This record gives sequence, C-alpha cells and structure tokens, in this order.
Amino acid sequence: MPTIDDVSKLANVSRATVSRVLTGTRGVREESREAVLRAVEELNYRPSFAAQNLASNTSSYVGMVLPAYEAEFSATLLPQLSQAVKSLNKSLMIQYVNDAAEQQAAVESLQHQCVAVVTLGRNSGDVASNVIAFDEFSAKGSASQGYNYAFATESACRYVLGKGHRNIALLLDNENDVASKQMLDGYRSVLQNFSLPFNRQLLVMANNNIEQALLTLINSFTKYTAIIAKRDCYAAEAMRLLREFNIAIPQEVSLVSLEDSPLASLVYPPLTCISYPVEQLLDHCVQRIRALIDGHSLFMPEGRVFTGRLVARSSVADIS
Repeated sequence: MPTIDDVSKLANVSRATVSRVLTGTRGVREESREAVLRAVEELNYRPSFAAQNLASNTSSYVGMVLPAYEAEFSATLLPQLSQAVKSLNKSLMIQYVNDAAEQQAAVESLQHQCVAVVTLGRNSGDVASNVIAFDEFSAKGSASQGYNYAFATESACRYVLGKGHRNIALLLDNENDVASKQMLDGYRSVLQNFSLPFNRQLLVMANNNIEQALLTLINSFTKYTAIIAKRDCYAAEAMRLLREFNIAIPQEVSLVSLEDSPLASLVYPPLTCISYPVEQLLDHCVQRIRALIDGHSLFMPEGRVFTGRLVARSSVADIS
C-alpha cells in the first residue's frame, strides 16, 4: 500500500507539501499541486485521514463493523458501546458486513473517517493502528489475547459431561470463523481428555442459516443428548425446532449457550450459559479508544485473557 512518503518522492516535494495539497490548504505552488495530484493518481494513494484526525483530534466518530449474522448479539452490545463512546464525546458509526472481504472494505472506509474502528473478532489482512478487535487483541511478538472461546467451550462440555452426557453436538457459525475454530479446539480437547470419539456429524455449521443447520442435525438420526451453542438466539432456535419434532428439553436434549444475554432467562426452560464477559471487554475496548483519542499508541493489556463463568439454569438434565 503506497504511503505519503511514496507520493512525496514521486512528486519530488516534501511530505508537508503533500499534506497541504490533500487537505486543500492554500499557499502551494500550482506546479507542486499538480505534481502531487499526478503522483496520487499514479500510485492510487488513499490518504489516511484517520491519522490526521488523531493529530488534530477533529474526528467525532468511532466506527463499529459487525457481521450480519451477529445482529442479535449486537442488540446487546451496541447500546452499551454507544453510551461508552458518548461519554468520550464521540458518536458511533455502524456497518454490517457478510464476509471477510466486506469487513476489510468497511474497515478501510471507516478508518479514514473515525478516530477508532472496532470490529468483533480478529481482523483480516493488514489493518491500521486505529483498528480495535473488541474481543480479541494481541501485540506483536505475543500470544493472542482476548475472550477465550476454547475455554468457554471446554467449560460447557465438562459441565454436561458431569451430568452424564456423552454425545454432545457443537453449534458453530462457520468453519472459517475464528471464534468457531477456538470452540472446536476446546471441544476436541475435552473429548480427548475424556477418551471420547470425535464425530464430525455432531458439528453443526450455521452458515447464516441456523434453522437449516439444526434441521440437518435433527434429521440425521445422529445420537446426541446435548447441544453447545455460541449464542443464546441459536439455542432458542434449537428449542423451537426440537419442540416441533416433539423432542423434550432438557429431558431428551440439553442446551448450553456461550453468551448469557437477557434472552437466556426468558426462554423456557431458562438457558444454562457460560457467560460472555461483555462488561469487562467493553471496559478494555473503551480504554483503548481513549488512548487513541489522547494521541497515544494503541493500548495493549499485557497477558490478559477473559473467561466466562458458568450460570446454571434449567436447560441441562442430569442423565447419569
């Protein structure tokens, strides 16, 4: 990706002159202005207005890029994040995307308009220094940090195993999603520790169509007595479909979610969860946004991994 230094060298002018041309500042000679514009066009240079905003503290926005399939989850997250951003005298600008390519394009667009851009989960490709992953963050040379979906899945599996369940289905977003990969790692680890076989038919990929994914599981005649779901809305949809097939919950199939939103206590039976630590993650996210607003380098907590806690309700039966 070309930089302002590349434009400066090609146009044979200083960085300051390039900056003045791109911001429309007066006092630049016409020949210099034309040289800069030619260089910008030849290099297909996209100026980082985010960097200028950081220097002058003029940006009034914080961007948020969310996967479309997380719309239900974002209904819990966005009001809290919006309120936190408001406390920093900023406004939240939101974009929903369908895949990694759309996410990258949205991030590149917003980072030129916003003091910070927040994404859910890991960012794909190279990103600017003002892009923050809400539930995953790492520094160069260090291990990934953030919310530990692998540990959450292990905790959920160990809980239902302790209730006598041995055939556990895992409900994931898709095979390429980072959180789903972590969930699968935790799932495999527990099966190995309990000397249980891995059955790929028990992996349910939502792929933006949770109903169809669950119907495939129900109609597969694969034996299962428990389902671990990433989100409460996935578990609620599973409850609805299982009842349509006259499958009793939790007597025949138990359910656990890795979220614990307000929905968890409203469904029947109330949903057992490994709670997603949204308040802790939100606090860290706001600290990182504040650091950017203050002109500091991106705030990176050292050695911090967030884990959820078990919230036991009535959606898991003891079959031991």
